[in-house]
Amino acid sequence: MTDSRLESLARRYKASVAGCYRAIRPGDLQLIPHAPCFVSRKIDGELWLAELHQGKACLFARGGRLIEKGPLLDALTSIAQRCPQPLVIAGELHVPAKGEARERVGDVAAALADGKEQSLALAAFDVVELDGSAPPADYHQRLEILQRLVDSDAAHPISVVATEELQEPGELRSHVQNWVESGKAEGLVVRSSVGEIYKIKPSFSLDAVVVGFTTRASEPDQVRSVLLGLRRDDDNIQLLGACGNFPGEDMRRELLAALAPLECTSGFRHSSSDGSLYRFVEPELVLELNCTDLQTDGSDGEPVLRWVLRHGREEGWQPIVDAHSASMIHPVVVRRRTDKTADGLDVRLSQLQEHLPELGAQAAVEPRQLPLSHPVRRQVWTKAGKGGIAVRKLLVWRSGKEEAWPGWPAWLVHFTDYSADRKTPLERTLRTARTEEEANAIADAMVAENIKKGWEEVDGTLQPISSETESKPSATKATNKKPTVKARKVKQP
Repeated sequence: MTDSRLESLARRYKASVAGCYRAIRPGDLQLIPHAPCFVSRKIDGELWLAELHQGKACLFARGGRLIEKGPLLDALTSIAQRCPQPLVIAGELHVPAKGEARERVGDVAAALADGKEQSLALAAFDVVELDGSAPPADYHQRLEILQRLVDSDAAHPISVVATEELQEPGELRSHVQNWVESGKAEGLVVRSSVGEIYKIKPSFSLDAVVVGFTTRASEPDQVRSVLLGLRRDDDNIQLLGACGNFPGEDMRRELLAALAPLECTSGFRHSSSDGSLYRFVEPELVLELNCTDLQTDGSDGEPVLRWVLRHGREEGWQPIVDAHSASMIHPVVVRRRTDKTADGLDVRLSQLQEHLPELGAQAAVEPRQLPLSHPVRRQVWTKAGKGGIAVRKLLVWRSGKEEAWPGWPAWLVHFTDYSADRKTPLERTLRTARTEEEANAIADAMVAENIKKGWEEVDGTLQPISSETESKPSATKATNKKPTVKARKVKQP
């Protein structure tokens, strides 16, 4: 099995788990469907996978990480001798706690960094693949597979997470009191027979600085949502996310009154869930938030990336680069912290690392350098109207950024339509394309749809892409020479 397959397998399982888990508070048990379920204690560790088959074992995690020695791998190899078919299991890699204490995920990172693999244990909780195919959908069957394979000896470094089957979620109350509210465990995992997975955890608090805000459309004197950030060691602000849950309307009004005077310029734009653009403010106001959970991966299994911003008194907010961050689950604003300032102590980014050690140390960030875009086609038409001259313009350009920044479109087509006679004088259309041929096909369709009788072409520019123009993207601009076509009337098609 190649490293690429290991990575793909780990990513796919992580994505499926992240997409199914739903974090809830201990007081929200009524949200779990009224059906039989399986409950287990949530062990505070890292998700690792193991492939077992005919005496061979491989223990791996996302990011190409492997454990290739130690008692844990030896125990997995022994279990693999009882696996006639290839089997991949998932478990929580952890350092067993001593006495009344509970496991801490930070201990795992420390053990791996220090080469102390002998202190690690794996608590198996799921079957990922069976003989190269998907395992049974019924969790009870997957649990039985694990229990048949793994020795229940407490001294063994491999175990199956202790799981109890309940007939309905009402029976969870005693488990919540015994494990969650007492602090004996990080939380509980509940697998409903209807297919949903719930993570019951107590909420925890964060202090964050307000970066921007939006207002309610129906109550413009109230804040609708706030954009929040945490301060990095380099004094820049790492965006954390947005929150629109407040204790009441009075606080919404008080926040607007406090934030409006702090509004400042910004070279960075960010929209809220309703499409409104955030109004950016000086980083001064601190809020306390409660969260049910934090996640470093999205539902697709990819790391959560958020922008790092730099703030200056003169230039306002400027984007630097997107960096690894986290998503807040069920964030709620608790109160304004007038006793705290937006410095590197009160709103420090390391608050995340206290709950998510896997984020690691803060890596230095540098502004992302992107290639210049290169225009390849420009056409402008005019037409006399009652309100003056109407203008329509087509622009096609190659971004050159698709390799430097995955997800950035390779080609863009923009059409501008201006007419003073209309209720909305300026209308714009932007389309993206993967190839030059596709971009020109989109452009030709726009021309055919919008340029009819009476429109006169006043400027047409065609700048073909070549090795020379790509290596010298500013050459055309520097010489100010453009190949143009003569103005001509467009006949009725």
